Amino acid sequence: MGVRKRLSKKKDGGGDTAIAASTIPVHDELLTGRTPDGKAFAVPKTRDMLQSLFNPVTPKTSFDIITLVTLSTHMVVALVLPLAARRAVLMAGFAFWRLCYNGGLGWILNWQSSRHGLVALFKRNGWLDPNRGGRVYTWLRSELEAKMGSGYSFESVPIEFNVWLLYRQLVDLVLLNDFATYFFLCSCYLGSANDTEPWHAFLRIAGGLTLLAFNLWVKVDAHRVVKDYAWYWGDFFFLVEQSLTFDGVFEMAPHPMYSIGYAGYYGGSLITGSYTIFYASLAAHMLQFLFLSFVENPHIEKTYERPPLAIQVIQKSRIRRMSAPMSDISDGAKDSTASAGDVCKVSIRERPTSLWHPELIVFKNFDLLRASDVLILLLLVYSVGVPLCFWWAFGHSQLVFVYSAAQCIIWVLFRTLVLGLLLRKQSTSQMITRWYIKHGGDGEEAFSSWRAVYNTATIMTYGSFGLVALITYHWGDADFGNLILFHTLGLLLIAFHVWSSRSVYETLGDFGWFYGDFFARDSSMLSLAPPDIKLYYTGIYRYLNNPDKVIGQAAFYGLALISRSWAVFALALLLQTCNFLFSKYVETPHMEKVYGAQIHRDSGIVRTVKKAVNKSIGQSVFMDEVAYDVARAGNSETKLPENMSVASLLASTTKPMKDIFLETKDLLTTTTARLAERTLPSELTKLDHAGEYSIKLIAGAAWRASGKGATNKNAKNVYYLGESIRVGWQTPAGHSRRDWIGIYPVTANFSNQITTASSKGCFVYTHPDENLLAEMVVGDSIFASSVTGVVKAREGKKSSLVEVLQGEALFSSSALPFKVGTYELRLHHGGTHAVLAQSKPFEITTCDSANIVHLFGADTSVDSTVPDPPKESELDELEQLSLALLTIANKAFAVTDSHTVGDPSSTNADGPASRTGGDVVVQTDVVEPLDSVHDPFSLSEVLEEKQARRLGYAIKEYFGVEFASDVLIHAAKHGATVHDVAKRILEARQALSAYSLSTITP
Repeated sequence: MGVRKRLSKKKDGGGDTAIAASTIPVHDELLTGRTPDGKAFAVPKTRDMLQSLFNPVTPKTSFDIITLVTLSTHMVVALVLPLAARRAVLMAGFAFWRLCYNGGLGWILNWQSSRHGLVALFKRNGWLDPNRGGRVYTWLRSELEAKMGSGYSFESVPIEFNVWLLYRQLVDLVLLNDFATYFFLCSCYLGSANDTEPWHAFLRIAGGLTLLAFNLWVKVDAHRVVKDYAWYWGDFFFLVEQSLTFDGVFEMAPHPMYSIGYAGYYGGSLITGSYTIFYASLAAHMLQFLFLSFVENPHIEKTYERPPLAIQVIQKSRIRRMSAPMSDISDGAKDSTASAGDVCKVSIRERPTSLWHPELIVFKNFDLLRASDVLILLLLVYSVGVPLCFWWAFGHSQLVFVYSAAQCIIWVLFRTLVLGLLLRKQSTSQMITRWYIKHGGDGEEAFSSWRAVYNTATIMTYGSFGLVALITYHWGDADFGNLILFHTLGLLLIAFHVWSSRSVYETLGDFGWFYGDFFARDSSMLSLAPPDIKLYYTGIYRYLNNPDKVIGQAAFYGLALISRSWAVFALALLLQTCNFLFSKYVETPHMEKVYGAQIHRDSGIVRTVKKAVNKSIGQSVFMDEVAYDVARAGNSETKLPENMSVASLLASTTKPMKDIFLETKDLLTTTTARLAERTLPSELTKLDHAGEYSIKLIAGAAWRASGKGATNKNAKNVYYLGESIRVGWQTPAGHSRRDWIGIYPVTANFSNQITTASSKGCFVYTHPDENLLAEMVVGDSIFASSVTGVVKAREGKKSSLVEVLQGEALFSSSALPFKVGTYELRLHHGGTHAVLAQSKPFEITTCDSANIVHLFGADTSVDSTVPDPPKESELDELEQLSLALLTIANKAFAVTDSHTVGDPSSTNADGPASRTGGDVVVQTDVVEPLDSVHDPFSLSEVLEEKQARRLGYAIKEYFGVEFASDVLIHAAKHGATVHDVAKRILEARQALSAYSLSTITP
């Protein structure tokens, strides 16, 4: 069922750690909840779902009745229909309810998480409002009061809590029916197994019952930890002030309710002995993991592990402004810019090439034009491809098998024993580092070379295993059911291996993945070293002390199952044995020497098993070990720090299909536009004073720079890339409060009456009301508009005066198109795509990089404390480039903070605010996060993909140097500053300048 492990992520070390807690709150105590807008309330106790549903004394709600009726229907189907019919009906029912769970409930939760959508729906329609809800309000209130009992007061809790209670009843309906249909489906397949021996059946049923019992324990223990609040996804609606200790089942596996919590599925498969049940269970489990990946994890990261970037920027800016007096801010501004030239000359640790061009990790970061990567690819092709070609051309399978097996053994021994011996020498005497220093190198070069050798050995180990598995693959006359089963299990083991390896890498990062603590004991020795080199048992290490030793060879056993080869199994066993020796004689002694008491003796799984044994037999058999762990827990702040594809060939072969797809898409778009022209514009004929709708561009930096002369009228319709765009708009006073303005490329739409292209988030509402504001989430830029006044206008010569609203809209942050081109503005009616007015086309372009600071310095829409820069004559080329890049980075990273304010007269001139009488006042600030060229060009070493693409595109357009987004993300992860990026740009420009056409003379 719906319970999750909630983790908070410590950004300074980069791993997952349980929420700090001393105890679990007493069940009888009321928790304090907080809504997204910060209102606190006492969270009422909720009733047990099974008791309220199946206890005949408890009052039943409409949802309870529907649930009981559907459960009874499934029971009737299982008892009445013939075997074939009930199997088909129950299978269809199980698929339906499983899709309702993972698809339906998942979509609702994702909508609620990203947009507060479910709560906004109730607010917009007034269903829980006594003044607007009518019969719906009366019915819903009676439902909730019947469900909660006498200790619940409808008026004393916020709407978020009441909506959550309604959502709980929907969850009960779906999950109980999902369980019931699976149970009845399994009952239809009892006796499907063809056991040749009685003890086969005994082992199968005993194993199934064991998995069912284990599944039940997981559910009960997880509910003990998280209670109903997390069980029913309460944190998607509101947060509670409580501390949880994630012990028990949460120390055995990540997301235990979605991983080991579905062991009962496979228990049912064993008991029935049916492949049909097994594959249905596997498909349902895979859907649950998709639910975890696309619904749960994004919400966990946003809510617990890392606040959204917009919130970080806004809080940073406001705290900076409020915590210091204005005099201090101005003095600090002078110090940070008046001496900008000196600041840029401060010694910064030189960034190695690997910071900008990350090295190969297995095949991640593969570069077809990097010599070392090409040599590894050629080595792999020579070692694997040539034997395969020889085998297919000439046969001699036995000779090829001996060669491939011998090659695999050599690479296994080299990767574990030979490199293990080198690492042991490095640990005891720094042998590798000393060798490089002796021959003119340094520690950085030694670590870089080690990474290349270790990665090559890893790739060749995988490749040689794959070669042996391919040569020995055979099934002959094997049973088809076994064939499918073994292939399925093998692929699952390979997928499990990939997941565990990715989890290890995400926890350790580049430094830990390549055993960096053998080469550096502090952060000053290597560029990839984190600020503090300490042990942190986070991520997958929370459950296993050494996952590579335990589950790191799962893929090789998967290959053995798929190929049905004992030779591959023996090689996998050899690799696991060598890895065990590597861990025992290389890793463990080094860990004990470097980290000492920080090392955990027992993993999370072992601790949980020990506690379970102690509890089951009533004696503290493992008390010494448990007490030892607890005694040392207070001393440890332990953490390990975070750290040619075939795409071109596929692109060439799929180009005809791509062309057909694009042509079909264009045809459908054109047809949609023609149909829409005959439908939506009919709404416009019903509008009063349609001629009073208009939008007009407000000139920007290009117009100001041109001197606003009559000869430069075209500059009014030119804006620089990243510059905020202001728009003046006019609508009749009775216009729809959901009218909105979008920005589109001039060639994007086929019709002037209807918009057929997506705005891709580049839109603002002109005059939002309370219902529309209820849908706002922090960081939205779609409310960045304001009313500046009310005037009287005459639509025609003989018509009467009409009251007209005039205002301004601000396009910035994510609402701003970040690409050079020609665009237009479109004003739309009431949340539709019917066009009321269009602007003249305008151009987004770039300026000379030397003028960036001067041109963007007059942008009054920006809330930033970055002071005026020093005169350009006082700065050298790198300093000027750093300040220009600082300006552009702020434009790429800027966020829009739209929020309501209480007093219309107190609105800030820096951002527009709604000022009509009786309206909610909405103020908008554009916040730029960076103050200095020595600021990291990311917050908390996190640079999102969209931001990286924006910054990379801006650098290309303004400075003529192209950086891939993953390069910027990698550099940000390692703390690169604006000055570092500027220096890299300068070096790139110097490297390319010699080949510029402008330097060639006749």
